[in-house]
Amino acid sequence: MWLMPMLADFLEAYPGVTLDVAFSNRFVDLIGEGFDLAIRLGVLPDSRLVARKLAERKRMICASPAYLQRRGVPASPEELSRYECLIFSGKVNPYVWEFMMPGAKQLVVPVAGPFISDDAEALVPAAVAGRGLLYATDWLVGRELADGRLVRILEDFPVPDEGAIYVVHPSSRHVPNKTRAFAHWISERLSRNLPWQQG
Repeated sequence: MWLMPMLADFLEAYPGVTLDVAFSNRFVDLIGEGFDLAIRLGVLPDSRLVARKLAERKRMICASPAYLQRRGVPASPEELSRYECLIFSGKVNPYVWEFMMPGAKQLVVPVAGPFISDDAEALVPAAVAGRGLLYATDWLVGRELADGRLVRILEDFPVPDEGAIYVVHPSSRHVPNKTRAFAHWISERLSRNLPWQQG
C-alpha cells in the first residue's frame, strides 16, 4: 500500500540493485530465512537485530459516516458492546479493545462482530462499507481518513499503542552496501513525508 511506490522510486535511484520483496503478516526470521532487512510495525522482540525507527504510528477507532449515521456514535468505550466491531485476529487479544482512561488507568472492553480476519487490511473495505467499527492504525487507514470514507471516533479515549515503524537488519557488522543503502534511503524518505498522514 505505502511501500510499493517507494520501492519503485528506490529502483530508479539505485538501478544496479535487485529487489526481491516478500510481504507477510508474520515476523520472519531474518537470519534463518536469509533476508537482508525488513520493515516492521509494532514491537521488536528480537534483540539480535539492528533497528532504526522510521516513524511513529497512531492507533484509533474509526468507522464509516454511514455506519455512524445508522447506529449512532458511541460516547464512551463502555458502549462498544452494542456495536458491531471488525476483529483483527492477529492482535494478541483480538476480542478485547484497550483504552487509556483518566488517571492512566487502562480499560479493557470485550468486542464482537460479523467479520474476523488475520489480515488487518482485509477489514478496511468492510469498515468503509459500514459493517462495523475498526480498531486500526493510521498506517492502515490513512487514505480512507483523508478522503472521508472513515472517521475517527472516541478520540477522548486514547488507544494504547506499543511500537512504531522500523527498518531492521541483522548485526551491523558486515552489512552489505545494498542493505545499508536501502535502510538509509527509506529512513530519509520517511523523514520528509509520511504518506499515510497526509490530508
